[in-house]
Amino acid sequence: MADIMHNMLGVRWGASATSGPCMVRRMVRRRALDRAVDRAVRMMVRQGQILAMTVILGAAFPGLGSTGAQAQTAASLMADQVYVDDAGRLVAIGGVEVWNGSVRMTAQRVVFDQRRDTLIVDGPVSISDGPDTVLLADSAEISPDLRAGMIRSARIVLNQQLQISAASISRDANGLNQMDAVVASTCRVCAANPTPLWEIRGERMTLDEATNQMEFEGAQFRFSGVPILYVPRLRMPGPGLVRSRGMLRPEVSLGSDLGLTVGIPYFFPIGDRYDVTLTPAASTNGMVSLGFRWRMARVNGGLEIGGQISSDNIRPGEIRGYGYARALFALSNDFTLSADALVASDRTYLETYDITDDSRLLGHLTLERVRRDQMIRGRVLGFYSLRAGDVNDELPNLATQAELDQRIGLSTTPIGGELRVQLGAQAYQRRSSVDGARGRDLARAFVQLGWRRSTVLPGGILAAGAVDGRIEHVRVSDDSAFAAPVTRRAVQAMVEFRWPWARSSDRGARSVIEPIVQVIGARASGGALPNDDHTMPELDEGNLFALTRYSGEDARDDVSRINAGLRWSRYQAGGWSSEALVGRIWRRQAYAGFPPAHVQALGQTASDWLLAGRVSNASGLSLSARLLIDPTSTLSRAETNLSWTDGASSVATRYLFVPASAFESRATDLNEVSVDFTRRFYSGWASSFGWDYDIAQNLFATARAGFEFRNECLSFDVSMSRNFVTATNPTSSTRFNLSVELLGIGGRAPSNPDRDCRA
Repeated sequence: MADIMHNMLGVRWGASATSGPCMVRRMVRRRALDRAVDRAVRMMVRQGQILAMTVILGAAFPGLGSTGAQAQTAASLMADQVYVDDAGRLVAIGGVEVWNGSVRMTAQRVVFDQRRDTLIVDGPVSISDGPDTVLLADSAEISPDLRAGMIRSARIVLNQQLQISAASISRDANGLNQMDAVVASTCRVCAANPTPLWEIRGERMTLDEATNQMEFEGAQFRFSGVPILYVPRLRMPGPGLVRSRGMLRPEVSLGSDLGLTVGIPYFFPIGDRYDVTLTPAASTNGMVSLGFRWRMARVNGGLEIGGQISSDNIRPGEIRGYGYARALFALSNDFTLSADALVASDRTYLETYDITDDSRLLGHLTLERVRRDQMIRGRVLGFYSLRAGDVNDELPNLATQAELDQRIGLSTTPIGGELRVQLGAQAYQRRSSVDGARGRDLARAFVQLGWRRSTVLPGGILAAGAVDGRIEHVRVSDDSAFAAPVTRRAVQAMVEFRWPWARSSDRGARSVIEPIVQVIGARASGGALPNDDHTMPELDEGNLFALTRYSGEDARDDVSRINAGLRWSRYQAGGWSSEALVGRIWRRQAYAGFPPAHVQALGQTASDWLLAGRVSNASGLSLSARLLIDPTSTLSRAETNLSWTDGASSVATRYLFVPASAFESRATDLNEVSVDFTRRFYSGWASSFGWDYDIAQNLFATARAGFEFRNECLSFDVSMSRNFVTATNPTSSTRFNLSVELLGIGGRAPSNPDRDCRA
């Protein structure tokens, strides 16, 4: 067995004619090695298994795996041949693998010099520290623990993203790498095209693995091999580092209002839980601004506060700006606390600075818990209109809500079905105290009970029954027309029948025709109330058979009525699917809460006819439409959506028609069509363009176009938008946005590569 171990070690001992002290030393060394081998053999025999090569090497060369006098974890070595040369060095040749902890090295030849405590490695050399760090080199002299040393003609790959080539790398045990003649890039380099799309060259570079920071000296940025920027000293985060102090991606835009605008965000981390971002910006039209963002993170949530202040020539001499706050926290007992608020100094600031184009701002503070059978919610809401014609003091600016919605299963009781209990209170307030609609305030509390059960009757008829009762108490302030408190009661009972007829063809197509009839009897009592929270009623396939289809509570759907419709659907084996629905509502008396002259989809004693349908296939085509036809057979409202995509190309169109209505604060017909085209190319380029066209006014509302390039290392996006007229900004404006980002740097991960190395 000892002879076998000698062969494994590759130790070569030959007869020598030389005698004297050298011969004595060689014999002593051989006896020490024999004793170490014998001990290892006996250990193997006792344990009945072959141990790692490190046991043998550690016995023969105690210095392997230690640095100085302080022992470390022993390194393990495997090779085709291992021997000790005449200088007393351990030599491993052929398929050499050395590993120590998470660090693994492969090479063609490794020499361990015990006197220098160094591994001399001949390449090609590969050193990996887990999946995030891979180093390739021609040769190296490193410590036995593989953590420090000098590496020549090296290339490092970090996080499978960033490639760094260097003439030499000096690495210490603390993970500090000093590199000379450096080239860094995240772009794929091909033999046919060895020049990366972008690269950073530096005379020297320091890579600190502890902080994941890179610092270049004499940095030169090149695009397609052409130098375009020189920086004496450049500090950058390493791949995967998401919280590093420094400059972020510049923000560049060009608009008719502000001119060319450039903003440079700077990120300040404050510990592990806080950070601040400041964004100074300036434009060619004399605008200067400072944006700010402060964030706080906790185990159960976080808080963000930010905004911007500006001085521009649009309103000379004024300081304009906006601010926002967002929060989300998970509390005990499954409760969550969330908040979102946005305020602006004036009506046009948010659109001019491309913050948002919403015409009304909504803020809220919400405490809620949602479980399978229960929902509890309390919230405070604030509203602010940016429309030029709205007077905010005369709108409900502040609202509060409290709700409890409990579902109780009754399947184990004789009555069966499901019971639903709802409790709630609501209030809204206007800042104005003018008597009447411009200053009216309202408060409401209610209790609502509902029961529903469904069953299958003989012949396949699906039957359902429901009972719903509601009591509410309402008080109105600042409106003498509704001075007395009002208590309203309403009870509804519903029975519904559905009779689906199904059919299957020999080719696998399945069709279902389902007539539906729903009869609802209702009795209501109580005084009249103003309608403030439901001024835009809608009728669609989702609420045709609902007990109530109102978004608010002021105007209630508490009259006896019949809801009827016919639903048809077809599904084919080839992926085609079609659905259609036609239906209408007939009721005993007209709706309360709407003036008789107000034309709306729910009508008076009869609603408009609803026609809705959808067609789609597996190839990416989808068409949906909703049409409302009034009793005179005139189209009263319409909406269609058509989209198609085949992976590389996509088309999306939308048509919307809603007639003018003074009751809904719409002075003209809304008759608009929008079209958007997108095309992606193999080279990584993508183009898009679209427009919104107002047919009623015979003009374009918005036009937009953009070009995008994205591959594994670069993202480039330029877009243009032209707003001809908006609700908040009566003047037209044009805006260009430019975004360039180096992917794989910092926390920004690259996308899936769109190109490969082809000959």
